[in-house]
Amino acid sequence: MIHSRTYTITVHINSAFQVMNDLRRRHELCDIVLCVEDQEFHAHRIVLAGCSPYLRAMFTNGMLESAKSHVEIRGIDPVAMEIILNFIYTGTIEIDVENVQIVLAGASMLNMGSLRNVCSTFLQSQLDATNCLGIHSFADMYSCRDLENASRRFIYQHFQEVVGTEEFFLMPEQDVVDLLKSDQLQVDGEEEVYEAAISWLNYDLRNRSHCCCSVLENVRFALLGKDYLLENVYRSELINRCSKCQDQVANALRIRNDNQALALIGSRSQPQSIYVVGGRNDLDCQLSSCERYDAVHNRWIPQESMEISRTAVGVATLDGHLYTIGGECAFNGSHDDDTMYLGQVECYNPLLKRWNPGACLGVPRSFVSVAGLGGLLYALGGEDNNSSHNAVEVYDPSNDLWTFAPSMKQRRSGCGVAVCDGKLYVAGGYDKSYRTERASVECYDPETQEWHFVAEMEKARSGLALVAMDHYIYAVGGRLRHTDQFFNIAERYNTQTQQWSSIRSMITPRAWPAVAIYDNNIYVMGGYDGTNRLRSVEVYDPHLDSWSRASNMNVARAGCGAAVV
Repeated sequence: MIHSRTYTITVHINSAFQVMNDLRRRHELCDIVLCVEDQEFHAHRIVLAGCSPYLRAMFTNGMLESAKSHVEIRGIDPVAMEIILNFIYTGTIEIDVENVQIVLAGASMLNMGSLRNVCSTFLQSQLDATNCLGIHSFADMYSCRDLENASRRFIYQHFQEVVGTEEFFLMPEQDVVDLLKSDQLQVDGEEEVYEAAISWLNYDLRNRSHCCCSVLENVRFALLGKDYLLENVYRSELINRCSKCQDQVANALRIRNDNQALALIGSRSQPQSIYVVGGRNDLDCQLSSCERYDAVHNRWIPQESMEISRTAVGVATLDGHLYTIGGECAFNGSHDDDTMYLGQVECYNPLLKRWNPGACLGVPRSFVSVAGLGGLLYALGGEDNNSSHNAVEVYDPSNDLWTFAPSMKQRRSGCGVAVCDGKLYVAGGYDKSYRTERASVECYDPETQEWHFVAEMEKARSGLALVAMDHYIYAVGGRLRHTDQFFNIAERYNTQTQQWSSIRSMITPRAWPAVAIYDNNIYVMGGYDGTNRLRSVEVYDPHLDSWSRASNMNVARAGCGAAVV
C-alpha cells in the first residue's frame, strides 16, 4: 500500500497566473503602479518580485520605492514594458525584429536572464552581413556575451560581405582597427583586408585622412602577392601618406622569398577547407588548376594552379600543406606510348598561396594512392606504361627524402587508401598484368612494417574513393573495366568486427573521383560516369545514411585528388 504520493498539477499554476493577469487588466488588487515615461502600468508587487530580481530588491530592501504606490522606472521603453509585463503574467512572448532590441534592453535592466536569453537567441537567428556589426555593438553595450561572440564569429566568417555594407563604412576608427588586426578574419587572401581598409578610408577621406596609418598598418603586407604589392599597393596615394606603411611594404617586398621570415608573420585564421586539384577535364586535357570549397557560402573558389598539369594524381595533406604526387600527362589520350608518367611532387602553402617543388618519387607513376600517417607521406601502388606497381615509398618532410617501405602483397593501380586506427588500408585497384580489378584489401602496420590481408570488399573495382571515419572505412564508386561498368555503390568496413556491409548508394555513378572528410561528412567530387567528366559534388551523412548534393565545382574533372587543409 502506498501511504503518500506527490502530485504536480501544472494547470493549477497556469490558472492562477491567468486569474492574476485578468485582475491586472481590470486594475483589481493591484498594489503598485509602474510609471514609464508618460504611461502607467498597474501590477502586483508579489508577481513582479517573483520574476525580476531588480524589482524584488526595490520592493524588499528598504528602498524608498518599497513604500510608494507609484514607482518611476527609467531606461525602459514603454512599449517594451507592456510586452515584458505580459510575459511576466503569461510566460508567453512574441519577439520580432521591431521589438527585440527594446525588449532585451528592458530585460537587461530588470535582470530577467531567461528573457534576455530568448532575445539573444532570436537576434543570433537574424544575423546577416548588413546587421552583424550593429548587433555586435548592441550585444557589447548590454553585456550579452553569447550574442557578442556569435556576432563576432559571423563577422569573421563573412568578412568579405560585411566590408561592403553601410554599417562597415560608418564604423568608428578604433572598431575598424580592432577588426582588421584580428587573427580570426577568414579571408581568401590578405588582399581582401587591404581593400577593406582602403574602402573605409575612401568613404570619407576628407575626415579620415589622419587615420591612414592607424588603419593601414594592420594590413599584413608580406602576405600580399608580389604583383599585387607592386601594382596596387606600392603606388597607392594612401600608402604614401604613411611612412610606417611604406616601410612595411618595402620590407614585404624584401622578404617575399624568405620562408623563415614569412613564418614569423602572424597568419589570419585559416578554417579548414577541401582542396581539389588536377585531373582531366571535359576536353580530355590534363589540369593544373586547384579549387577550394567554401562551406560557409557553399561555393568553390579558384586557387593558385600547380606548375605541372597532371591527372591520375595522388593528393594528401601534411603539416598544413597540400601535396600533389605523381600522376600522368598524356599527349594523346588514347595511346599509352604518348603518356608521360610523373614522379614530380609539388607542395602548396595555403597561407602564402604558393606551390613549391618537392623531392621526386623514386618510381614515377600514375594512379598512385597517397596518404599521410605519423608525420610521413605514403605513396602506394600506381602504374606506368608496362605494369601496375606494389611499391610503397615514404616521404619525410624533415629531410625532403623518399625512401622505400615494404611493398604491398599485390600490385594495384587506382586503388583507394585510407588511414584508420593508426594503420594504412588499401582497397581494390587494377592489375595490368592480369587485366583485372581487385576486391582485396590490405592493411599496413607502420610499427611492425608488415602487410596483411583483411576481408575483401563485396565488389571488385578500381578508381574507387576510400576514406576512414570512426573505425569505419568507406569505399565508394569505381569501375569494372571488362564490363565497362561505373558504380554508384558504397560499402563500409568495420575495423572492429572486420566485416563489410552495404550503405546507401551515391546519386551518380562515378569512377576516379576525389574524396575527403569534412565536418564529419564524406564529400565525393567529380569523377567519370562512363560518358562525362563531372563537376558535381555529393555529400554523405553517415548518421542518416543519406546522400545530398553540394555546389558543383567550377571545373569538371576526373583523376583529381582532394585533401582537407
